[in-house]
Amino acid sequence: MAKKTKSKKTALPRRLPRAAKGKRATFHATDGVDELFAIAVALTAEISVLGERLQTLERVLEKSSRIPRQAVEKYKLSSSESADRVAWREGLIERVFQVLEVAVAQRRQR
Repeated sequence: MAKKTKSKKTALPRRLPRAAKGKRATFHATDGVDELFAIAVALTAEISVLGERLQTLERVLEKSSRIPRQAVEKYKLSSSESADRVAWREGLIERVFQVLEVAVAQRRQR
């Protein structure tokens, strides 16, 4: 008798809600200061990830000795690569400034 195997479904990545439930904590009495601080934190997180990835890529390339350092400066993007960069940049801007979208939406609800 053959054993039945359960098929493992790969879970789709869960997307977090665009806005947290409840009111955002405020730490400064002046309007906009908390939002600016949140933007700075978001940018710091983005830069941190990019820095780590860049350092890793530089080390991999340096160890492989396959690509000279000047190749990055001389590289020309294809149209599809350029479109990918535009999409990535728009996503970055959306993630960083999401706090302002949420703040505006909350103020409109008041």
